[in-house]
Amino acid sequence: MTAQKIKRPPLNYPIAPVYELLKMTRRRLPEKLAVIDPQAKRELTFADIDQQSDVLAEIFLNWGIKKGDRISFFLPNGWEYFLGFYAAMKVGAIVSPMNSTYREREVKHQVNDAESRILLTQSNLLPVVDGVREEIPTIEKIIITRGLKEEGRNVFTLSELLEKPFGRTPFSSPLINPKEDLAALPYSSGTAGLNKGVMITHFNLVSNVLQSMHAVEGREDDTFISFLPFNHIYGLTYFLCGAIYLGARQVIMSRFDAEECLRLIEKYRVTVIFSVQPALLAFLNLPNADKYDLSSLRFIWVGAAPLAPTISRNVREKFGVPVARHYGLTEASPTTHANPPIRIKEGSVGITVSDCQDRIMDWETGKKKMPPGEPGELAVRGPNIFQGYWKHPEDTKLALRDGWLYTGDIAKMDEEGYIYILDRKKEMIKYRGYQVAPAELEAILMEHPAVQDCAVVGIPDHESGEIPKAFVVLREDVAIDPEKLMSFVAERVAPYKKIRQVAFIAEIPKSFSGKILRRVLKGW
Repeated sequence: MTAQKIKRPPLNYPIAPVYELLKMTRRRLPEKLAVIDPQAKRELTFADIDQQSDVLAEIFLNWGIKKGDRISFFLPNGWEYFLGFYAAMKVGAIVSPMNSTYREREVKHQVNDAESRILLTQSNLLPVVDGVREEIPTIEKIIITRGLKEEGRNVFTLSELLEKPFGRTPFSSPLINPKEDLAALPYSSGTAGLNKGVMITHFNLVSNVLQSMHAVEGREDDTFISFLPFNHIYGLTYFLCGAIYLGARQVIMSRFDAEECLRLIEKYRVTVIFSVQPALLAFLNLPNADKYDLSSLRFIWVGAAPLAPTISRNVREKFGVPVARHYGLTEASPTTHANPPIRIKEGSVGITVSDCQDRIMDWETGKKKMPPGEPGELAVRGPNIFQGYWKHPEDTKLALRDGWLYTGDIAKMDEEGYIYILDRKKEMIKYRGYQVAPAELEAILMEHPAVQDCAVVGIPDHESGEIPKAFVVLREDVAIDPEKLMSFVAERVAPYKKIRQVAFIAEIPKSFSGKILRRVLKGW
């Protein structure tokens, strides 16, 4: 008897601009504390965010910012991000967030590609901007959100702007068409080359806020710990928008530190953690984590990169709460799948969020639908799917086919509709004609007690095409022969999947969202 595929109920999506998420919550909970920024010693209610973003929005209008203009954010997490984000939404501008660890070349590329007119940054990051100031000609004004400014050059501090006599009466936002007008232009974390802008409309973002918060069963009485970067679509959707929509409280971290995070969880009685695997590893490696009272926690969600089952089990045992994976990508605003909290399957990213469809297609042509249990490329469609790549029509055609987004991830689906991500299509190792998924081998290596972290890549081989090579970080004061690790894996996989080489290194190179930088390892 075939198992019935599980589905989530449909939702009603408001055809409204993103800033209406804030307006609706402000009307309901004006004086409730929305944002706590311990580092800045600043707290904001929902009314504060709405009123102060109104002031900044009026300034944007006075500066001539029009609907469709781009505003770049070169900032770490902080209370200021909310004001800038919602001010941009209110004038119809498009937010283009940047990783605050970017160097000059990366800042120059993204600002110029987006053709942004305003840049928000901090004084400590200004030297990076100054390094390319003459090469980003579209930037007309710079807002320093934290720290002192240098005189002239059309540089303003956020504090002085918020003192302007604006925002006392409601101003008129431009007419926004939520289904056509862009709200955000994040840049995808490509594994090679310079990133591409991902065009997300107001409706895409609002839809996924509702889809995501419904799937993770977020509540108004929740307190989130917000250490995922706001410049990444995961943090942008869940914290800048999702928590605001729910009316939940959030505690901001500008930079993740495992022990400080546990201290804040205890102090503010955090209920939900949205995380990535490297952060969970950091928690597990803390020698004194048991001294913190984490009894307020009710759930831990993990996304952005694969999660080894052994790490999931160890965190679940250590924290005493469910740990579940969810999945998405920038092009889907981002969430497409999440485990139903009442039925979590280890190793799976769960089922589709409401009003999202999925299917597994053959990875060679993308035209043949694969049956349950057979691997192929995951394709999805729904109200949250992006409009295309900024200035890259050919790449858009490859990603969007007949309304379906081809994710580039190799996956399989079980009889109940649960999805298991095997690996990135372009990262599959091709050994003697066989396809080998690095994530599968990494999960097995993580089961070995000597292994703290690892990554597997394919390296060129004259006879086989490519062979799997493992880069391994050993636990402190542990030594082991490479042959023993290779044997450990070989006992658990088909012969063609065996690891052929092992190298011990001090740290696995990863992106800020926890994705392994395999191109770096291949260069080694």
